[in-house]
Amino acid sequence: MASIRRLKKDIDYLTFAVVDDCLNCLAYGKDTDDISEIVQGVIDSRNDMRRRVNIGRNLPKEGKKAHYKAIYKDLMISVDGSFSKLSDLVKKD
Repeated sequence: MASIRRLKKDIDYLTFAVVDDCLNCLAYGKDTDDISEIVQGVIDSRNDMRRRVNIGRNLPKEGKKAHYKAIYKDLMISVDGSFSKLSDLVKKD
C-alpha cells in the first residue's frame, strides 16, 4: 500500500462506484427498498473504514502496516459483497 491518502481515495472511489451502480439500477425501475439497503450498508461501511484509517495514526509503528492491510481487505470484502447483492437483485427481475 502506497499511502494513507491513497487508501482513503480507494475507499471513496469504490464506495461511490457501488452507489453509482445502484443509482443506475434505480433509473431502470428496480425496487427502491432493496437498493437503499445496499447504499446504506456501503455508506456505513465507508464511514467505519475512514474512521479506522484515522485511528491508525495513533497506533504504534509495529502495528500500523497490519492495521491498514486489514482495512484494505475489509474494503474489498464490503465492495464485493455490495456488488454481489446488486447483481443478484438485477438478475432476480
